[in-house]
Formats: sequence, C-alpha cells, structure tokens
Amino acid sequence: MPKQEADQARAKETDAGPVWLRKSIAPKLRLAAKESRGFFEDELGKSGVTFATWTILATLKLEGSMIQRTLAQYLSIEGPTLSRHLETMERRGLVARTRDGADRRTAVVALTDEGRSRYEEIESVALRSQERMLRGLSDTDVAQLSTLLEKIRSNVRPD
Repeated sequence: MPKQEADQARAKETDAGPVWLRKSIAPKLRLAAKESRGFFEDELGKSGVTFATWTILATLKLEGSMIQRTLAQYLSIEGPTLSRHLETMERRGLVARTRDGADRRTAVVALTDEGRSRYEEIESVALRSQERMLRGLSDTDVAQLSTLLEKIRSNVRPD
C-alpha cells in the first residue's frame, strides 16, 4: 500500500477510533450497563426508591434474612456502603437488624412487614423496566445473553 493510502487509512481509523475498539465488547458492555442502570434507576425513582434499596429489598425477599456481611457479598458492595443503605432503610421501617447472641458483631438483616409491602409495590416497576430493556429479544435471546454474560463474568473473575 503506498504511503499516502496508509496515511489516509490511519486518519480514518483515528477519526472514528481504532477498528479494534469499535469492535470491542468491553465498551458496549459498559455502555449497556450504564444506560440500563440509569433507565432502571429513573423508573425506580418514580416510585421513591433507589437502585440500592430495590436490590436489598429484592434480595431479602427472594433469599430470606441473612447476615449483613453475606448480604454485602451477595450484592457485591462494600460493607460500609451497605451499612449506610441499611441505616436509611431501618429509619424508613423497611428492614430490621438484630445482633446474633453468640457474636454481637454479626447483624442479621430481615425485611419488616413494611419492607415486604414496599417490595410488592415496586416489583411491578422492576418487571416493566426489565420488559422494556429486553424488548425485541426472544426468550432464547434472553437465555443466551444471560449465559454469555455469566461466561464473561467467569472469565474475568480472579482465580
């Protein structure tokens, strides 16, 4: 390829970004995650809850009461971050933390009746939001997407 053509090809690549970057899955994953979460947070916000509140409510509703440290691991968030969320949720009457008699440092987190009721109110928002995010995808597409995302997560987890 003559030098002038090579320079023009590089200029085109620079204007639009490197070809490998345009084909890279990482930026698409980041954008899809960011935009989906933003959309979901906006929808939840209309119901007066945050994404964090929803994920905590949903986890406790579906998995049952659990030790605070386990809940943090389950949600992949730091302990102090979870503590702040739980303090707010306790003040709102959505969760209760009780200390284990054997180890006073261990707190068990449980939904209150108000928390269960709030979950029921918000569940329809979450389902509608998910339906919109997955619009145009078949059940097979969704299953395949789920499998592929789990494979990607598995590939990047520390050994």
